[in-house]
Amino acid sequence: MLSLLLLGMSLVFALSACQVSLTPVQQGSQLPVGQVLQKSSQAMQKLKSLAFSLTASGTLQGTTQATASAAGGTTPAPATATPSATASATPLISLSFNLAGNGQQSLTDGRQALHLTLNQTTSLAEITIGQQVYLQNPNGQWYVIDASRLETAGGNLLAGWKPDTNALLALALHSSITDHGDETLNGQSLRHISAVLDREGLRQLLTSNTQLSNLLGSQNLNSLIDHTRSFQATLDLWIDETQFYLHRVQLKLAMNADTSGLQTPIAGVATALLPPTLVVNFNSSADLSKFNQPVTITAPANATPTDDPRAIFQSS
Repeated sequence: MLSLLLLGMSLVFALSACQVSLTPVQQGSQLPVGQVLQKSSQAMQKLKSLAFSLTASGTLQGTTQATASAAGGTTPAPATATPSATASATPLISLSFNLAGNGQQSLTDGRQALHLTLNQTTSLAEITIGQQVYLQNPNGQWYVIDASRLETAGGNLLAGWKPDTNALLALALHSSITDHGDETLNGQSLRHISAVLDREGLRQLLTSNTQLSNLLGSQNLNSLIDHTRSFQATLDLWIDETQFYLHRVQLKLAMNADTSGLQTPIAGVATALLPPTLVVNFNSSADLSKFNQPVTITAPANATPTDDPRAIFQSS
């Protein structure tokens, strides 16, 4: 989810630097979309601190038949629509989740804090101070581990939350951009800009995610995208036209992927155990607030040191 914030900020940077195809602005907006994105890019890079709240929900289904498809096939849906994919065969695997969280970040010293609730019942927390990462498991026990150990295991929830302009610079070249004009969000008038991604845009969106790349491996991730039969992917941004901060970023993704080209290992799971078709639906949103306000993030007391990420969650 924090990678989603990164994607939104990176999209602002990328769009502000590229020529893109735009749907005309709606009445009520005062500035051309290019100026809004450019000013937002500059404002977000100067931020000293912020708070955020996150929500996400999704489903993953695996089926033996290759007949599942994202609604509308490979034709991108309007950004205001919620894309979806369905499996016509009885799924061999069927998983669903919902997630809610909040946190804050001090960009001047890299301190970050995140609290998550999974499926309304399981609570997790993470605090990053320098190279030390503090993780709280569902039992409420805090552990402390070096950030490099978590990155190797692909388990750092806050990994990658550093805007990288170059990483997604080409994303705008693979997007159809729509300027929706001014909309009221949380009582504030914000400029709504959306992007519908093509296949290469989807590739850059997913490969820029540190955790996903570590989990699947870059070769597997590229193979999954190359063998995606159909998909819809949209990114939406809401930006204020006074200070030009990014207030909300939303990602909607529906895809039907062929797993036959995947190689082992995938998080220690043999690909022979995977069904030939995976149908994914994902809908997420992140709200940013409290820009440049004082942030206090401290290390939890009585955290148990460990070098093994598995030890943190084994007892729970």
